[in-house]
Amino acid sequence: MVNPGTSWVEGGNVTRTADVWILDRTDSVGTTDGTRALGAELTKRGLRVEAVDWESLTPSCLPAGVLRQDGRFEVPRLAVVCSRVLTRHAPGHLADEFAWLGLLDEAGTRLVNPLRGLGAYHNKIRQVAALAAVGLPVPPTRVARTPEDVDACLAQWRDVVVKPPHGHASVDILRLRAAGPDSPHPGGLGTRTGILVWHLLQRHRALCVQRYVANPGRDLRIVVIGSRVVACYYHVNTAPDGNTHHPLYPHGWAAAELPPGAEELALRATRTLGLDVASLDLLEGPDGPVIIEVNPSLSAWSSIERTEHDRSPHGITHAYADLLCDLLGS
Repeated sequence: MVNPGTSWVEGGNVTRTADVWILDRTDSVGTTDGTRALGAELTKRGLRVEAVDWESLTPSCLPAGVLRQDGRFEVPRLAVVCSRVLTRHAPGHLADEFAWLGLLDEAGTRLVNPLRGLGAYHNKIRQVAALAAVGLPVPPTRVARTPEDVDACLAQWRDVVVKPPHGHASVDILRLRAAGPDSPHPGGLGTRTGILVWHLLQRHRALCVQRYVANPGRDLRIVVIGSRVVACYYHVNTAPDGNTHHPLYPHGWAAAELPPGAEELALRATRTLGLDVASLDLLEGPDGPVIIEVNPSLSAWSSIERTEHDRSPHGITHAYADLLCDLLGS
């Protein structure tokens, strides 16, 4: 699969010998099955592909791009940005990760997803605002910068979900219900939950608060590549208290058929955010599907490839390779 080749700067022009980099953080888990499969499929189509550990690269300012471990300046024609590039970093360093990706973008590398979509809509609050602006269904959402802000949301909505603006894997997500009439807080935040919210605010500075959407105890995951839905399945709640983020009760998986209108919602949301690929979470609310989140990457698709969840004619990896070849051709 790996065909790293060499790239250099000569007379101010960048020479590229790698067609595709698959950027990931591989220090603790190594190369994933999906990365290996995608690399093999692209190599079979005659492309020069390399799985590159993001941590092994050093940003280059003049010229814009990156340096390899041996000091070579090198940029590919296209780079797939895996989810761990933007989710496994030191606290407070996310802006740097976007800046270093920007250097690749400025060197002419086509990023998947594009930098504008990644940079703007990795933030859940901006994402919700963009989707709502074009009429797509999202939960009522507010920004909270103090426990009192969260309490005010509880006072109005009585049942809310609190999450960081940047996050993944349900880390630091809370579902809060208003406390009883004996609570000292106007909205019923409660003493213990107030402490939890305070600590989350210390860590994240601001929180995204959304009114809870009543649902059948499951969310619908839809995977989009280009202009096609390539997979869908249910994440089913298994916790007795209905907490979909309970660490002792991981969600189950179940086959799903797309509800009426859900496919068009997913495709419109992906186009609105300017993304090439995305994994969307929808809830089946009382008034129809509601978009909860659009994840601007694909991860661990090998576990659903060629299963009942895979809707693509030749497999998800094949569909992903088709998209990348189309982008290189354009």
